[in-house]
Amino acid sequence: MPKSKNNRKGKSRDRRPVPRSGRNEGPADYRTAKPVQEEPKQCPYLDRVATLPNAFTPDECAQIINTALNDWDQRESMIQRDKEGKIEQNFEEDLDYRNTTLFIPKAPDEWLFQKILGAIMTFNNSEDGYNFDVRGLAEPPNVMRYQAPDVHPKGKPGKYDWHMDVGPGPVPSMRKISYSILLNPGEYEGGELCFHIGRNTDPYPGQTSKEAMGNVVMFPSYMVHRVTPMVKGTRYAVVGWAHGNSFK
Repeated sequence: MPKSKNNRKGKSRDRRPVPRSGRNEGPADYRTAKPVQEEPKQCPYLDRVATLPNAFTPDECAQIINTALNDWDQRESMIQRDKEGKIEQNFEEDLDYRNTTLFIPKAPDEWLFQKILGAIMTFNNSEDGYNFDVRGLAEPPNVMRYQAPDVHPKGKPGKYDWHMDVGPGPVPSMRKISYSILLNPGEYEGGELCFHIGRNTDPYPGQTSKEAMGNVVMFPSYMVHRVTPMVKGTRYAVVGWAHGNSFK
C-alpha cells in the first residue's frame, strides 16, 4: 500500500497556523516579528555636556579654595589609605595616568552641599535636562588640584587620563550625574576637560577664560572623559557626583 504524501516516518506535517489566545504567548515565529512602531522619546542631553554659567561668584570660588587648602583633609591620588589613614598601597607608578591632589571636607559643608544639589536638580528636572532618577549626593564634593611640572613635588604634570566615573561598588554604581566647578580658569595652561563623544575628543569649549569662573559643568557619569596634562600654573576644581538608583 503506498504511503501518504503527508506522512513521513509516521509523523504528520500539518502546516496550518497554531491558534493563539493572544495573551503573553509572543509571536508564532520570532523571526518574522516586527516591533511596535512608536514615536521615539529622545533626550538631547544623554550624550552631551551641560553648563550652568557663573553659578558661583568669584568670591565664593576663592572661599572654596581657601577652605579646602586650610581646613580639609589632603590626599594624594596615588596613595590609597585604609579607614584609619594607614597607607595600603602606593600608586606612584600610575602618575602617568592620574596625578592629582584631593581635598576632602572633614565634615559636611551644608552651604556647598545645598548649592551644588540645587544647581544639579534645577537642570536635571528641566525640560531639556537629563531627567535622571537623582536622589541626592551620597559622596562629599572634593576639591581637586592639578599642578604643572615646575610646581609639582614629583616634577610630573597633573592630569587624569580617560575614565568613567560610574563603576562597581555600592556607591560608585549609583553615580548618575558628574559635575565639575571651575574655580580658577585663566590662571593656568593645560588641564582642559575633554569628552570622548563619538570620534570627538576635543577640549570642552569655553572653560579656560576667566569668564568661566564659577561655571558648573555637568555630564552623565557614564561618559568617558579626561583632564589633559598641566603646562603652567595650578588648576582647582570642585568635583563630585549626584546619585540615584542604578541605571536600568
